Amino acid sequence: MLDPTALLIARELLPVREAVTLTAHSGRLVPMATMVIPMIMADVIDVGVAAHDVNYILVQGVKMCGCALLSLITGLLYARYAAIAANGFAAELREREFAAIQTYSFSNLDHFENASLITRMTSDVNVMQNIVSTGLRPMVRGPIMLVLGIAMAFMINGELAFVFIVCAPLLGIILFLIVRKIAPMYALLQKAIDRVNAIVQENLTAIRAVKAFVRGEYEEEKFDAVNHELMQTSKNTFHYAVLNLPAFQLTMYAACIAILWFGGQLIFAGSMKVGELTGILSYVMQIMNSLMMISNVFLLLTRSLASAGRIV
Repeated sequence: MLDPTALLIARELLPVREAVTLTAHSGRLVPMATMVIPMIMADVIDVGVAAHDVNYILVQGVKMCGCALLSLITGLLYARYAAIAANGFAAELREREFAAIQTYSFSNLDHFENASLITRMTSDVNVMQNIVSTGLRPMVRGPIMLVLGIAMAFMINGELAFVFIVCAPLLGIILFLIVRKIAPMYALLQKAIDRVNAIVQENLTAIRAVKAFVRGEYEEEKFDAVNHELMQTSKNTFHYAVLNLPAFQLTMYAACIAILWFGGQLIFAGSMKVGELTGILSYVMQIMNSLMMISNVFLLLTRSLASAGRIV
């Protein structure tokens, strides 16, 4: 049986499926053009610079400019269609939610607080919108960059490329631990937002009674308590989520140091050229960036699943 959350996302993406398809295609072309550039750069160093062939360097430079221009155009297309898809998806989701609320019986309305329904139609929908606008590109681009980068690195030098075989499982373990820790925290974060909205709504609804009975300080204390709770929940949640970036950067720079060390030994031994080492270092950055994209997608999905569960 299909997960209701997946069915929800698939159903609301149907009206904007053309924009989603164009976003995926434009996001797929960017890494293909980007991955060719380090290979061309390696040829410029090993062939053009070594032979002092200015014409060869200019021709390869034009090829690199063409790849960069293609990446720019496809990136602009992605931004356009991703915005259309994300905003259309959010609009459909809010419309469905509002229509569902209109069909609720009195027992349903007693079950859900007004503040919770407002949060589900605003904050939770915004989280779902972000997974489409900011998550679709890395979801498509990240795996392609990872596979192409590793393949290109093995084409240049298979011995140095084994560094990635060591780094990838380590990064996977770190990401798994972070996601497992913060997954339940996102649900608590959205509930904390519910409580803040509830206090604000109560205060605005009964503002005349609050002023008449001089209960302003008491209401401020109530709001300060839920606001402080929201702050602490946010701090605890994102305290673990931001560990993703330093962990990946540490692994990336450790991989660079290892490749420079072993690559330097291979150059001294005459079994590797300087341009090949430069190309592999470029692919290190590309591969680590792709892994960072994939990890960010998992973090976005973790929060969006918590919001999707509240919407469903």
